[in-house]
Amino acid sequence: MTLYIFDKDGTLIGGLNNRPANTPDEQKPLPNVIEKLAELRTAGHTLAIASNQGGVAWGFISYQEAQELVKDAARKVGGMNHWRCCPYDERAREKNPDSIFASKSYRRKPAPGMLREIMRATHSNHTIMIGDQKSDQQAADRAGIAFIHAADFFGWR
Repeated sequence: MTLYIFDKDGTLIGGLNNRPANTPDEQKPLPNVIEKLAELRTAGHTLAIASNQGGVAWGFISYQEAQELVKDAARKVGGMNHWRCCPYDERAREKNPDSIFASKSYRRKPAPGMLREIMRATHSNHTIMIGDQKSDQQAADRAGIAFIHAADFFGWR
């Protein structure tokens, strides 16, 4: 079976005003997501989320809130076998220099760290990354796995 790793924001979940959700109430599954994931589960595939949560580094949300957002997203789309989130964002260093999360991380996409962690945890031999950003595709490329744009995967275009 295949391991499908999904980005969260803009892939599985929509937020408000073209920004990632900062609260569970703001998170809404995007069109066709619940149905497509149900098909994959029924076929026996493994599903996971790998989500950059840079709002932590910027001071918009706490690390615990970021984890809760990912867990909430997983629940809203019908469940996931695994998930990872990365609270680091080195671009936040200027605005929030005292944050331990305002730094570079091997886990933050476009780095492949989260994807590799999930692949190791699931002992996956065949993995596909689905996302909406160039950083998602770059992470997939760096992890040596296939990539499908969310719009193509969920039939938005």
